[in-house]
Amino acid sequence: MAIRTHVTTIFAMTVTALVSANTATFAQTADKTPTPVEVRGGTASFDVDTNIPALSVHGKSTALEARVRVRQGANGPELEQIEATMPVKTLVTGMSLRDEHMRKYIFTTEDGQTPDVKFVASKGTCAKSGGNQSTCQLAGDLVIRGTSRPFAIALKVTEDGGSFHASGDGIVKLSTYGIPLPSQLGVHTLDEVKLKLDFTARPGPVATTGVTR
Repeated sequence: MAIRTHVTTIFAMTVTALVSANTATFAQTADKTPTPVEVRGGTASFDVDTNIPALSVHGKSTALEARVRVRQGANGPELEQIEATMPVKTLVTGMSLRDEHMRKYIFTTEDGQTPDVKFVASKGTCAKSGGNQSTCQLAGDLVIRGTSRPFAIALKVTEDGGSFHASGDGIVKLSTYGIPLPSQLGVHTLDEVKLKLDFTARPGPVATTGVTR
């Protein structure tokens, strides 16, 4: 009887362990399901120095929109199918004449079009930096006036429930896009433009066209 009881106990423990393992596997799989999130009204700003040491140009748009799929990974959020757009007409510097020149000489194509600035990436890698914060590396393509070039940026991401607040800085060189340095009355900008992003992504529907990079 003692032997039978012992065997029964071992069998019960084995079944329990298998059930627990399967439950954990199922939970882990569920955590891997991507969640669509979107950005509306994000901020994209820039600063660029000029050949005059005390003079720089600052511009900002609060119409940044983005869509991305997020998976919860062991090392932080995993980003997929990243697509972001910013209408050129929403980027302002505080001086209407300068805005007009900026759109004409930087963002207008040869056929007179001013397409949105776009960024696309197939994925982003993140690493936990403490608590609910992560640092995410995004590498994809930035499209300015219809010309696509590789672009990378690091974002500091803070999770708050189902939302993600992110901010980061990057560098864009006008020469990379074949854009001559804008100038007026002997003052011209330098080649490097400092880009800053700040936005909050919230759960929402995502309809992506597919990213190949």
